[in-house]
Amino acid sequence: MSKKIRTIVIDDEENNRVNLISLLESYCKEVEVVGQAKNATEGFLLIREVKPDLLFLDIQMPGGTGFELLEMLGTIEFSVIFATAYDNYAIKAFRFSAVDYLLKPINILELQSAVKKVSDQGLNHSTSTKGLANLIENNALPNSSVKKIALPTADQLIYTPVSEIIRCEGDSNYTHIYLTSGEHILVTRTLKEYDELLSEYDFIRTHQSHLINIHLVKKYIRRDGGVLVMSDDHHVAISRSRKDEVLSALSKL
Repeated sequence: MSKKIRTIVIDDEENNRVNLISLLESYCKEVEVVGQAKNATEGFLLIREVKPDLLFLDIQMPGGTGFELLEMLGTIEFSVIFATAYDNYAIKAFRFSAVDYLLKPINILELQSAVKKVSDQGLNHSTSTKGLANLIENNALPNSSVKKIALPTADQLIYTPVSEIIRCEGDSNYTHIYLTSGEHILVTRTLKEYDELLSEYDFIRTHQSHLINIHLVKKYIRRDGGVLVMSDDHHVAISRSRKDEVLSALSKL
């Protein structure tokens, strides 16, 4: 018999804890719930005592957020799945750092998929740990220009400062990302996803297939709809339908 995934549930609402534990017991037989806590302080002590393999963690709790709990722990040697009510800021933060999350009310199939991912990793939490470290760092930094984003390639996650991304070019279900270092990364996500994640960091769609960092535009050439020369000297076309929006964004620099 394979080793059970020793699991802790931390949520300030008792009915949420009871519901999640019931779902785990009924639908995730590889999980063994070994403890629960209602706030960050209790959770901190329980984690130190039990040393779990997996933590289900709420975000907003009295006395400290889930992010603050992880920061207090320092070294994280377990997997984490966030369980939270819909919160656009939190979800964007999770996606930015490629960490796992479930929305309340919890969907059984999504729960099983998240647990299977942990089970497939075995005791190797390195990918999860890097994502959590990036999430904590991003939430602690007041200057958005130094935030890092997780770029998933076919075989790894690369954490890159947003300010070092020059441009993104869509290619069906993939995106080519070009960095100030000259590096080119092919990621397994659509351009639409990066448009959603990076729009608040002064990235703008110039064309159906192009997303650019407006801080790394070298020159605007007036021809056709217009052409932008980026810091890597690459020329990016502006579609006629997006010309006004792009020029407006550039004028605010």
